[in-house]
Amino acid sequence: MGAQRILYDHPVNLNDKLAVLADAAKYDASCASSGGVKRNSLDGRGVGSNEGMGICHSYAPDGRCISLLKILLTNFCQYDCLYCVNRVSSNVPRARFTIDEVVRLTLDFYRRNCIEGLFLSSGIIRSADYTMEQVVEVARRLREEHDFRGYIHLKTIPDAAPELLQRAGRYADRLSINIELPTEQGLGTLAPEKDGAAIKRSMARLRVHIDDAKAQARDDARTSVVSLPGAPPGKAKSEPFAAAGQSTQMIVGADATDDATILATSAQLYGSYRLKRVYYSAFSPIPDASSSLPLKAPPPVREHRLYQPTG
Repeated sequence: MGAQRILYDHPVNLNDKLAVLADAAKYDASCASSGGVKRNSLDGRGVGSNEGMGICHSYAPDGRCISLLKILLTNFCQYDCLYCVNRVSSNVPRARFTIDEVVRLTLDFYRRNCIEGLFLSSGIIRSADYTMEQVVEVARRLREEHDFRGYIHLKTIPDAAPELLQRAGRYADRLSINIELPTEQGLGTLAPEKDGAAIKRSMARLRVHIDDAKAQARDDARTSVVSLPGAPPGKAKSEPFAAAGQSTQMIVGADATDDATILATSAQLYGSYRLKRVYYSAFSPIPDASSSLPLKAPPPVREHRLYQPTG
């Protein structure tokens, strides 16, 4: 293990960190965009690229397509999920942003009109609570210290304390918790450190907070308040909580789960937690992979076919 650690890079330049942590975030399927023809202008021909990581597209509650800076806070991770390129035993370059660096990057990209928001996830470092605190603090500083009005999607950590998930919903437009794999058996085999029951408990908590915020907003809309004598009555304003709802992602093709089981799991998730979207992320082969994993990715047509009944 010591020899492996020597292979890890620790970039200190912000651009180098961005290259590592934007690329590491590509496995979070925030939008269904796989299967396209890869194109770039690295050979001197043409302009632009559709391969670069860092900017992804999502949809606002009103249907607008928006561009998001998509990064990890860090790709260090204490877990050893067999399907994850950032697992603790993986030989990949490692990097970590400070909170101030993520805030600065988001504001700089936003002011240059490159993005309309932030998609932030992270590997688990120290503990679930410590990591979640860091993620939430990025959103808090953007909202409270810089009055950032753009879209924020936070990938939350199910083992984090409930009060941290509640704080996340105050600042984020959307929250998501990865279900990871379609079955408890698959999760136990490929990610034994993950707790499927804890993931669903956190989803349930988010649903309760989202439902409560919506109910409060409806009540407030029917209630008039007068703040000054003689002033016309106005409507009370409730605090939003993840107004764009919650979503999740499951990996397709890492185990032998069939499509019917995947769709049954999705239906249960939609029904129980009122998710906005269940994303399907096609398994990607990773370096030094376990023999428990397939040698190649499933055909993209499978991922697209799964979207048909639920899209």
